[in-house]
Parts: sequence; structure tokens; C-alpha cells
Amino acid sequence: MKPRYLFGDSDVAARRLQLLAEVFGESTRAFMRRAAGRERIGLAIDLGCGPGFTTHLIAETIECERVIGLEASQRFVEIAHATTTERVEFELHDVLTVPFPIGPAELIFCRFLLTHLEDPAGAIAKWATQLRPGGRMMIEEVEAIRTANPVFERYVGIVEAMLASQRNYLYAGPIVAGIEPPAGLEVAGSEVKTLAVRNCDAARMFGFNLRVWKDDEFMLAHYSSESIRELEAALDAIARDESAASEIAWEMRQMVLRP
Repeated sequence: MKPRYLFGDSDVAARRLQLLAEVFGESTRAFMRRAAGRERIGLAIDLGCGPGFTTHLIAETIECERVIGLEASQRFVEIAHATTTERVEFELHDVLTVPFPIGPAELIFCRFLLTHLEDPAGAIAKWATQLRPGGRMMIEEVEAIRTANPVFERYVGIVEAMLASQRNYLYAGPIVAGIEPPAGLEVAGSEVKTLAVRNCDAARMFGFNLRVWKDDEFMLAHYSSESIRELEAALDAIARDESAASEIAWEMRQMVLRP
């Protein structure tokens, strides 16, 4: 059964992913540079590419001939197609279905994807079959979210419960770190990097998400409409403060698998 992506593929969801790309872009870029080395890559694949922000980040950061984003959302692929270049392309495809329609690649990348999958180890094993000899897989997932802000704590707790309700994991980083590498691959690098995020940026991302899933069946069954309206209003108030204040940080697990 195809996993249900809780954060949606509406225009609001796309704007949230654009903000996420801006907030996490430099951290991911640094990871790519460390992990990719100086070898020129023929084909790189961006799994669960959404509207294509990470796909273009790969093309801008790593020496590669082609980068192809694979995405199961028709809407996101339509948005991404408008940004296609000579080196960057997009395909509608469920990343849990192998072989990939474009064949194996020297580099496979994913960020914030395994958190939405029930069986991360099984997914990684499938993706490993799509690596060319000598290729590498780069994975970036949330290890932890640290905050003492009560509004953020409330939001994060709700998201963790929602994901757990469909056997997904907000904190996929520790799970990824504990997975036995597929046959023929080994962990070439695994570390946790901390990224402090401005309160206003975190509140905007959270607010976008809340608008997407506040009417979800799980939400309606477990939280009152009044409590969600209060949370939404509190996030909106934080988002309006454009100061550099930061009371929240993401710890990101960055792992590389290769032969």
C-alpha cells in the first residue's frame, strides 16, 4: 500500500517546502560537498523530490551530468517540470518501486523522506539495488528537534503522534543510524549536525503544515478545534516577529553508504 504523505501536495504544501528548502539549504549543501568528493558523477537521483528544490540543489552543488528527481505526487511533478533544465529532469514515480524507470545511478539522495516510510530499512535495501558499482547513497533525516518554546513543543508533539499513528517516525535519524547496511555497502560517514532556526521561520513552516492537516481524521479524533485554533494563532504571532531570535534547533543525521 502506498504510504500516505501527511503534509500534502497542495499549493500551501509547496510553499512550505520552498521555505524548508531555504532554511535547510546551506546545511544540506555542506553535507553534499563533504560526501560527494571530487569525482564527477554521471547520474544523480533525488528521491521524493517534491517540487524540485533539492534536485536543483544537487545540480548546483555536485559535479554531475544529470540529476533526476523522482516524485509520486502528480501535482509536485507538474510544478517541478516548469523548472526543468538541460541537466535537471523530473519523473512521476513511487520511490518504493524498483527498478527505477531511469535505471541505476552513481548517486542516490534523499532528505526528510524516510521519516514518512513505515519500513526505512526495506526502502534503503531497495534503493541500494539502483546504485551503479562504486556509487553512493546520501541520507539526511531528523535526529532530534530541541526547543524549550512551549508553542513549538506543542506542535512537535502533535506531529510526532500523527506520524506514529501510521507507523512513521518524526525522528528517523536514530533509526537510520541503527540500520544494517544492505549487502555490498558500508557506512562511509555518519554524523549529526545541529542547525539553529529562527523562530519566525520555524513558525511559518509549522503554520503551513497545520493548515494542511488540521482537519485530518487523526486531528479531529484527538484534539479539540479550539486547541488547534489556539496553536495556529500562537504560531502566526511568532511568525510575524522577524527578529533573529531562535529557540529551536534541528539535529540532522547525515549518512553516506557506499561499497
